[in-house]
Amino acid sequence: MNIEDFKFIYWMEYAHRMWGRALGIMFALPFSYFLRKGYITVRLGLRLSALFALGAGQGLIGWWMVKSGLEEPASEYVQPRVSPYRLTAHLTSAFVIYCGLFWTALSVVMPEPPAESVAWVRGAAKVKRLALPGHAYNTFPKMGDMWIPDDVFSKKPLIRKFFENPSTVQVIPLCDVDGLYVGLWWSTGKLDIHPAVRSLIGSTLGMAALQVTLGISTLLSYVPVSLGTAHQAGALTLLMFMILLNHTTRGPLMSLLKSLPSVARTT
Repeated sequence: MNIEDFKFIYWMEYAHRMWGRALGIMFALPFSYFLRKGYITVRLGLRLSALFALGAGQGLIGWWMVKSGLEEPASEYVQPRVSPYRLTAHLTSAFVIYCGLFWTALSVVMPEPPAESVAWVRGAAKVKRLALPGHAYNTFPKMGDMWIPDDVFSKKPLIRKFFENPSTVQVIPLCDVDGLYVGLWWSTGKLDIHPAVRSLIGSTLGMAALQVTLGISTLLSYVPVSLGTAHQAGALTLLMFMILLNHTTRGPLMSLLKSLPSVARTT
């Protein structure tokens, strides 16, 4: 690594940390103000406090992740890298915080469901794997010359194959997404449901189809950074649609905001 590469990484990391701290301040100040004015319920206050704590914890996870990349490598020929487990923990924590914020925002603006609940229509988000499946088999629909490689179940112990065996990690998302897509399309096709819900289901399926297309393109292109980033952003967008679908088909919730006129009269 030359000095220019180091400067680029340094300023990226510095900006990332400053942005995280700024977000904490932008969250804490309005939250404290609205809490003191009594504009929010205890239920919403507890939920926002938990989200703020998760945000602080995200900073600690980020530090823990970066620390793993600063440790002395086992050999001079080994390139220093952060732990993939810690990187996944950092990304998963970010997704959890995002989901919590999005669900809370929906609960504030839409306390009542706009349509009758379809309780069993649920989105299932994929869990990110820790290996590099896109570098194992850059072919589709087969994986090499086989539909399912022989080494899918070769990793020992059993639990580690789901995280560290590239063949297993690659075949799982293919089966998950295809099964989810076909299952949701088939199971809701003949249901008599509200047009808004049907439109949302169609949007979710459309986003799932786009995500599959991005995944295949990323795979066949040997995982370029641009397509890999787009595929990851597509996963978050698909997760948003699933959360929105889940929230729309839920039962009624208690209001999280107090009536502003009544609060104003008492202050």
